[in-house]
Amino acid sequence: MKLADKIKGLTGDFLYSVLGLVCMNGVIQLLLYPYFNRQMGADRFGVVLTLLSIVSIMGSTFGVAANYSRMVSRTKGQDANGDYNIFLLSVAVLSAAVSAVGLLWLGQGGILYSASYYLLMVVTVLRYYADVQFRLTVNFKRFFIYYLLISAGYAAGVALYPVTGSWTAAMLAGEALAVAYVIWKGNIFSRPLFEQSPYFKANMKSVVLLSATELIAALVLNADRLMLQMFAGGMAVTVFYAATLIGKMISLISMPLNGVIMGHLGRYKGKLPPRVFLGICGGSLAAGALLNAACVGVSYIFIKVMYADIYEQVIPYLWLANAGQVFYFLSNTLTVILLRFTDEKFQLYINIIYLAAFLTLAVPMTFYWKLWGMAWALLLVNLLKIIVIAAFGKVQLGKSGWQKEEEQA
Repeated sequence: MKLADKIKGLTGDFLYSVLGLVCMNGVIQLLLYPYFNRQMGADRFGVVLTLLSIVSIMGSTFGVAANYSRMVSRTKGQDANGDYNIFLLSVAVLSAAVSAVGLLWLGQGGILYSASYYLLMVVTVLRYYADVQFRLTVNFKRFFIYYLLISAGYAAGVALYPVTGSWTAAMLAGEALAVAYVIWKGNIFSRPLFEQSPYFKANMKSVVLLSATELIAALVLNADRLMLQMFAGGMAVTVFYAATLIGKMISLISMPLNGVIMGHLGRYKGKLPPRVFLGICGGSLAAGALLNAACVGVSYIFIKVMYADIYEQVIPYLWLANAGQVFYFLSNTLTVILLRFTDEKFQLYINIIYLAAFLTLAVPMTFYWKLWGMAWALLLVNLLKIIVIAAFGKVQLGKSGWQKEEEQA
């Protein structure tokens, strides 16, 4: 295939992925959440957002880990439905305990409410995993349809809310519709559903390592709101949310971008020279600076329109707060590239360093300097993560024999 054709294919796949995710998050941010807020009031909706963050942590930990692990197992010739379905069944059991603890913590109860919340958590984990069907087949048109169906389901859930009175049912409509589409069009949930393959232990080692990695990332991603609430109060949470909003929207493209990268790298049989990977890391820093400038420019307009009441309070933090989100997005993409060419355990090592750096910097800095402390801490730890990724890549990719091959050439 010609280089121009490859670039065209990558660009098309990326656009399909981004459009799908933009559509889904557009429905969430412009329709679903504002509607719930109007119907429930701010206090009750805050509880719902907290419950949703727990669901998100479960999905982005175990669903994404199974998703990435399956992509890696395909490149190793160890792909198997049963292994990953067994893992997901285990997560469903764990979800029962997690959902119960979350509901008890926030004082929510009732058999029907508890059951629907648990079901939402399980199906959300499946939804985070199930788009691997279209990554494996590099069919990003169906990937787009997948996320379009989630959006349609959410919209239908909103329309039915006056009848059901259930926010969990509204969310579940979108998640379930997408999973049903994969069951219909795909084969990752085909029989044998729970039969172990000869590679079961290797696949489980991979998915457990990646789960630990993704859990750290998910916890860090949600920690800013918790820490600011603890040390600075609710207004600080709102100001920081508004200041980072455009940067977070940009970071949302990391998932579809990573899916495209994994899908295409999964078919690439060559090696990655350390100098090329270091060049990618260096280029990402330059790209991040440009991307941050664009985010800040858009933020000035967006905040003025959507959050006019706190506009003056938000403006001082725009450059720093958005930069933290942009480099978070870039570090996630770099880890996915590294994952394709190195062992999964290095993902865990990188994220352990990341968590340790976050706790060391963010806790005292937020305690003493509130919003400025959190903004600086997030930027520093995400820049540090990129440096650590580059260092791991240089060492591990250097062991692949590229140096010797280049010397011989």
